[in-house]
Amino acid sequence: MRIAVWHGWLLEGSGSNVGTARLAEAWRAAGHDVVLLCQERHPERYAWIDAHGLVDGDGPNDVTTVREPALGGGRCVLLRPRIGETLPVFVVDRYEGFDDVRRFTDLADDELESYVRANVEALRAAVAWHGSEATVTGHAIPGAVIGRQALGAGAYVAKIHGSDLEYAVRLQARYRDLAREGLGGAKAVAGPSAEVLERCAVFVPEVRRLGRVVPPGVDVDAFRPRPRAQALRAAAERLETDPDTARGRPDALDAEVELALAARDAAALDSLATRYDQEVADPSAAARLRRLAASRAPVVGFLGKLIPQKGPALVLAAQRSLARDTEALIVGFGSHREWLVALDLAFRRGDADALAWLVDAGSMGIDGADPGRSGEPPRVTFTGRLDHRYAPDALAAMDVLVVPSILEEAFGMVAAEGAAAGALPLVARHSGLAEVAGALESEVGRSGLFSFEPGEGAVRRIADGIDRLLAIDPGERQELRRAVGSFVAREWTWQRTAAALLEAAT
Repeated sequence: MRIAVWHGWLLEGSGSNVGTARLAEAWRAAGHDVVLLCQERHPERYAWIDAHGLVDGDGPNDVTTVREPALGGGRCVLLRPRIGETLPVFVVDRYEGFDDVRRFTDLADDELESYVRANVEALRAAVAWHGSEATVTGHAIPGAVIGRQALGAGAYVAKIHGSDLEYAVRLQARYRDLAREGLGGAKAVAGPSAEVLERCAVFVPEVRRLGRVVPPGVDVDAFRPRPRAQALRAAAERLETDPDTARGRPDALDAEVELALAARDAAALDSLATRYDQEVADPSAAARLRRLAASRAPVVGFLGKLIPQKGPALVLAAQRSLARDTEALIVGFGSHREWLVALDLAFRRGDADALAWLVDAGSMGIDGADPGRSGEPPRVTFTGRLDHRYAPDALAAMDVLVVPSILEEAFGMVAAEGAAAGALPLVARHSGLAEVAGALESEVGRSGLFSFEPGEGAVRRIADGIDRLLAIDPGERQELRRAVGSFVAREWTWQRTAAALLEAAT
């Protein structure tokens, strides 16, 4: 079958980015012919992309064939819509090739109209060129309305997430209007959890009739249990030969973080994050992972965007009051990285005044932060961004993976990936995350084992949850790992997700 996919951004870095990539890959592997519209500028990084080029209202152009697909096999062509100089996003980060990256809510009406029109023309032209028989568009806005205006009602499946609702639809009436237009005209509306579909239906009641729960998947061949030292050393070996790490965060910035913290200079902390490439791992990541591989202490981890909404500061705060010594492994990138380094520094120094300033000025989401335990401070390992080549090994090295997002989430894919890799998850019990936790807890018959109540006092409850998981007998913990890993491999795979979406589209 010929399948068109519209996605507004990249193929790495966020759940929807990764999910789009895995879906296209799964469809291609199943023998389908896929045209994928997105803003990814490095198609050469993906072995399943057979050709790539640009597309506008006049159709595809500058298409380069990378490989000829095998006889009878699938194919994927990536086309990058020409949208101009502005890239609208839900959460601001740096994007290669775009100097003007702005929140959807900050766009003028004419800028929004121009962006939507360019994508409508590109999708319409790509579908006509490709002869697409099914189309899937990403996000309540802008993907759904782009599908509606490009192809007409009933000609596409709209796939919603959570960021589209929380960072655009909920905030401005114009996005609620666009969501109603796009979602109301879809053949079906797919959401990763029942919770996010109901949240969307508050704004677009038609979703209750059109909605289908289609959980995202996990690459269970990549995310699998491995001994910690083996996993970390394997990742370190690959990082040592990765030339891109030279562009990552230099260790010398730690001294500048210290100066900015002493001066209580929020602008300086923010500016430090712009002085290196956040899309790559730190130059010292390999050495840090090798050190961690030699530690005998349990590893408590976080993997995700380093922004306040994802709650990484809660993990550092909770580590201070655990009943046993642990290592913290913080994997990710984002504008809040230097604030987290400063937070770790303040904790290690027992500097209550610095902590109070960081919590207030940095929107840390920590209540009642204090320096915590006395004695040798817990170790914290930052790596920068670890992409799909390294993330499975990082997750396999974690005894407990904390997913403390403050933002309402549509699902919680990282928790599923962690469970598949052998890390016992501890997730905030809200939104789609609660459904993930509930499914895993039901599988092992232990209500509340993998979740904590968010809100005021969450740091203490996260610490209690980590202590609870680490106190379980090692043999029983291994059985829990096997049980949740088997559940993910059975229920949450990209093959199942791809099949369910294609069924909804045809």
